[in-house]
Amino acid sequence: MNLDTLTGGYASLIKYGLLAAIIVGAFGYTYHLGSAHSAAVWSAKYEKREAEIAKATATEISRQAQANAQAKAAEQARIAQLEAANQALEQLIKEKSDEADADPDRDRPALSSSAGMRIDAIH
Repeated sequence: MNLDTLTGGYASLIKYGLLAAIIVGAFGYTYHLGSAHSAAVWSAKYEKREAEIAKATATEISRQAQANAQAKAAEQARIAQLEAANQALEQLIKEKSDEADADPDRDRPALSSSAGMRIDAIH
């Protein structure tokens, strides 16, 4: 029995259809393999990029923390320095105030030379 008689004269059409289906299937399979490979490559690139970003972020956060700690230490040192200078100035003002209280010319309407020197000592 002949295939042409079995199919009613469509044997060559069926052959070409099967051949076309095989070719389309091969192209589809190849496309799928390439697509899967591309997805894997892009996924690896993305993961690498995300890891680099996370590392850079952690590095920047660490740098900022160190800079903040250094600034706080410098601030504390400057505050201590200003407090010491303020205490010295307050002590000088107290000494000059005591000298002014002990000055025999303190009740004069004008400043005496010793009062002027006491004022100048504060500057």
